[in-house]
Formats: sequence, C-alpha cells, structure tokens
Amino acid sequence: MAHDHIHLHSDGSGKNILSAFFINLTFTVISLIGGWLTNSMAIISDSIHDLGCTLSIALAWVFERIAGRRPTRTFTFGYRRFTLLGAFVNAFILLSGSSIVLYESVERLHSPENVNAEGMLWFAILAILFKGLAVWRTWKGSNVNQRMVSLHLLGDCLGWVAVLLASVVLIFVEVPLLDTILSICISIYILYNVVRNLIVAFRIVLEGVPASINYEELKKELETLANISTIKDFRVWSMDNERHIAEISLITPLNDLHSVEQLKVAIRKTLEGHHIVWSTIEVSPAAISNNKR
Repeated sequence: MAHDHIHLHSDGSGKNILSAFFINLTFTVISLIGGWLTNSMAIISDSIHDLGCTLSIALAWVFERIAGRRPTRTFTFGYRRFTLLGAFVNAFILLSGSSIVLYESVERLHSPENVNAEGMLWFAILAILFKGLAVWRTWKGSNVNQRMVSLHLLGDCLGWVAVLLASVVLIFVEVPLLDTILSICISIYILYNVVRNLIVAFRIVLEGVPASINYEELKKELETLANISTIKDFRVWSMDNERHIAEISLITPLNDLHSVEQLKVAIRKTLEGHHIVWSTIEVSPAAISNNKR
C-alpha cells in the first residue's frame, strides 16, 4: 500500500487578498451609508452582498495562512477543509441579509418610494472604481484561492454596473419601481449562488465525488493503463473542492517490486491530472489474488 501526499503552499498572494479586503471593507461601509441616504434598496442589496464578500475575502486570507500548516495527530489530512467553516459562515450572513432585503423590497412593491437617482449614480461609479481596484490587485494571482476572490469581486463589479444603468434611467424617467425590481433581482441572484455553493459544501462534507471529476471516465482512463487486470475498488472525495483524494485497489499481472512501483507512478500521474493530490494505492499480484479464490 502506498500513500502519496503533495504539499501545496501559499504563493505569497496573501498581501493582495488583504489589500482587496481593506478596499472592499471601506466601500461596504460607504455603500451602506449611501443606500440609506439615497433610499435605494438596490444599493442596500448590493451592500449586504458586499458585507458577505468582505467576510469571504477575510476568511480567504485567514485560510491562506492556515492551509500551509503541516498535518497533525488531530488533523492528519491537514487544514484544507477548514475553508468549509468560512463557506458556512458566509452563507449564513448572505442568506440572512438578502432575505431581509428581499422582504423589504417586496413590501415596497405595494408602495414604491422615490429614490435619489443622482446619488445612486455617483455611488455606483464609486463602487465600480473600488471594485475595479480590488479586482486589479488580485487578478494576476497564480493561486486558485486568489483567482476565486478576484472572480467574486468581478461579479460584484458587474452588479454595480446594473445599478449604474438603473440610476441613469431613473434620472430621465420617474419609475420608482425600477429600484425595487432591481433590488429583488440582485437578492434572488445572491440567494441562488449561496444555495449553489452550499450544495457544493455539503457534497464535500458528505464525501461525494467532486463535481469536476467524471468518476466513470476516470476509472476507464485508469483501466487503460498497462498491467492493470482489474480495479477492485475505487473511491474519490475532496478536501476543499480544489484538492481531491483517492483510494484504489487493483489486481496486476506484475510480480516484481520495481514494475509495481512503475505502475504506481503511472497511476499517480493520471490522478494528479484531475487534482487528486493524495492517493492510497493497494496492488495485489494476480497470482496471489487467484490463490485467495
């Protein structure tokens, strides 16, 4: 039986993530005040999402620091799965905040209130500048964690572009419902993504096959390798939806140790191509397997 562990360390992207956190935190405070001053539920909706985003970036930075720790007797697989704690905390904040905003927005459908369209316009422009700076700080990172933060911020930036377009329309046409409708759309979009991410998190906790891996195709790919007679058992699960684990038990016609080790190398190479960074490989020679029968 062989155990293989690839140690993955931070690439120094923590500083960029920390910069993005302070940029996002500053703007979250500004936008919450701006939403209240302009009476815009759309801005408040985005602000609630920004609050969750800020926490998400903070946790990304914290776990960037924790992730490189070596396994211990308590956490023998290391600390990668601690990122799920951040996912659940973020989900709670976003679900609570967006649900409240959605409820208030639906109430406004019955009695629309005027908003300060000019104020919305300026806050949207300010938001795009802040978010654009944060995206720029994290965009060139080679680290997957940093890239995910950058994509999250880019999505936020596009949400503020929608607020900008709505404010331009409201300046020329008095349609109070537009702000409310935009707020509902933003809240539903946030809730949809939270639920989708929670499904991924629960799949990891329940040790399901990662969504990025086609189990049957990977098994067939392994079976095409030379000197594999039968794959008796094959399991795949994930630590954090980026780094996966596999256990494989197989029968081979090989008998000498050197050839068996070469077969294991070929198996590891195939698995690593699917982001499987830890593999346990049990090899049984065909002769021994037949004797057991």
